[in-house]
Amino acid sequence: MTTKVICCNRDELYQAVTARVAVLLKDAVDNNAKAGFIVPGGTTPAPIFERLSTLPLAWDKISVSASDERWIDVDSESSNEYLIKHSLLINKAEAATYVGLKNDADTATAGQKKTERNLKNLALPATVTLLGMGPDGHVASLFPGCPQIDDALDLNQKKTCIAIDARGCTVAGEYTERMSLTLSALINSDLIILLITGQEKLDVINQAIREKMNSSLPVAKILSQGKTPVEVYWAK
Repeated sequence: MTTKVICCNRDELYQAVTARVAVLLKDAVDNNAKAGFIVPGGTTPAPIFERLSTLPLAWDKISVSASDERWIDVDSESSNEYLIKHSLLINKAEAATYVGLKNDADTATAGQKKTERNLKNLALPATVTLLGMGPDGHVASLFPGCPQIDDALDLNQKKTCIAIDARGCTVAGEYTERMSLTLSALINSDLIILLITGQEKLDVINQAIREKMNSSLPVAKILSQGKTPVEVYWAK
């Protein structure tokens, strides 16, 4: 089931998502003594991360991982791990456990098995998976047209992560070697929150909802699967 939440402005969006995630994490810890939080990279979620970091949650019982990662040094400002550690895992949230996708292997393909093992330290099913989306309909690093996309979107896929070659994908940017959670891992969650801004992305979402399983867009696979509820939060 997909629910759309339309916010008046981005500040309202940030406040609404922060409040929603905080309640979910608190309830999970209260009920299960642990919570898992999967988060995106990029600049859009940073205001949410900063707000969450100040909240008095039981962060020592919360594990955090990225939905995807560029295969670059984690000290690079272009790394999702760098962003997450500097905008979310600060203040009170510094006590959370971070489960990284990047390791010391030379390539993402060579490092895939090690990342898979490391992800066993993430509390799964995740309490909440927060995702962004690109204008091409990609989520995490599941880019339309990349060579691994069919395997990555296979709901019978047992792997939690997959090495991605995003060369030729127009919005991938400079760093095309990636590690991404698979679709089956992304929906292994109590709730998915899809965070988008701008009319262009709203149009993509509306198209994906209309076309459902007929759409080849990765985001459509998130919206059409029947396992995990999805909430789409949008502001201009």
